[in-house]
Amino acid sequence: MKRDRYTVRWITVTDYITGHLRQTGWEVIDWTKFDNIGVQTFPMSEKEQAHGLCKLLNSIEEENDGLSK
Repeated sequence: MKRDRYTVRWITVTDYITGHLRQTGWEVIDWTKFDNIGVQTFPMSEKEQAHGLCKLLNSIEEENDGLSK
């Protein structure tokens, strides 16, 4: 099974007082890039937009590869 080129991942920071991770947003990433794989970042409240962009980019990639014609 082929892995999608674009996916969504969490953006986290460390709370230095408690030592726990805290999620601050979402990032759409491109797995084919070696350096600077981030495509777009979104705040926590825009999870649906991040997933929507990811689906759009993956569908364009499939169409360009001729997989969904």
